[in-house]
Amino acid sequence: MRSTSSVTTRLATILFVSQAPVGEFTASPTRTRELIHETIRQLGRNSAALADAEFAYEYGRHPETAAAHMRVCLQAVTATLAPADKAVAR
Repeated sequence: MRSTSSVTTRLATILFVSQAPVGEFTASPTRTRELIHETIRQLGRNSAALADAEFAYEYGRHPETAAAHMRVCLQAVTATLAPADKAVAR
């Protein structure tokens, strides 16, 4: 089983709370980045803590869909970061 980095998890959590439809960010790494940046700006100074709180709230309200949604967010963030990781590895 692969481990997910804390940075990937943090970015996926922020993407999760962006409220964007899955189709909006799964097709484009550029749009994934934009949504993450927009959500951080909207949440403000304590964006990480606020994203965690919103994530927990949504998970509690919709446990039947939250896990699947988070998996898609993790996959989108991983795909978005992959090209940068390859460039660094050279």
